[in-house]
Amino acid sequence: MANAAPRTCRCGHTKNHPMIIPEREYSLWGWVQLSILGLTPRPTAVVFRCGLCRQSLGVTRDPKVLSGEVRVDPVRKGSPPQPPSGEDEAAGAVKNVEH
Repeated sequence: MANAAPRTCRCGHTKNHPMIIPEREYSLWGWVQLSILGLTPRPTAVVFRCGLCRQSLGVTRDPKVLSGEVRVDPVRKGSPPQPPSGEDEAAGAVKNVEH
């Protein structure tokens, strides 16, 4: 089973692609808490679904994922890099200025 190819959607995206969205599913009581009471309930499952073709790539009911201990959001590529911290930040800003 270790040699199995990763599951892909019709678009060709794998579970760790940025277009795959973890959608939380709630029970009826969870929806009541969310919509009427304004509370954030614990989801019953997390479904990994493609944002383009809407095909499901899997479901997890892992308690660590459901409680939020494990982050399921994919790493977004192309996000702006974090600036360096400390004194070098001010010096770096001066060096990058074009005249």
